[in-house]
Amino acid sequence: MKRIALVLAAFATLALAGCGGENRYERLADRITQAMQNNSIAPVQNELAKGINIDRVRIAEAADVLAPLGKIESVKEVKPCDPGVHCFIVKFQKATYREKLRLDENGKIVAWRYSPE
Repeated sequence: MKRIALVLAAFATLALAGCGGENRYERLADRITQAMQNNSIAPVQNELAKGINIDRVRIAEAADVLAPLGKIESVKEVKPCDPGVHCFIVKFQKATYREKLRLDENGKIVAWRYSPE
């Protein structure tokens, strides 16, 4: 019985070790993707750099593409990426996309792009 308990404890420890969580950039990419899926920039408006305005048409176009893909299952930052850009693989229920996020010196969004993987 002790042996089974030790094996279960070891598996639990390994499972928790693999759940390091999303980094700051992954969380930001997740938030902007969800906002666009929901056809609203409002949840991330304060994350946009000064002077960056995403017009209503672009938001609607992104929602038309991203909403049908289903719930986001994971957002993982991948490297290498262009200098000054954070690249991600975003897995949705129905597809996988690649996203690029460029931030200014204050960590605010200046560009966000997405494309099918």
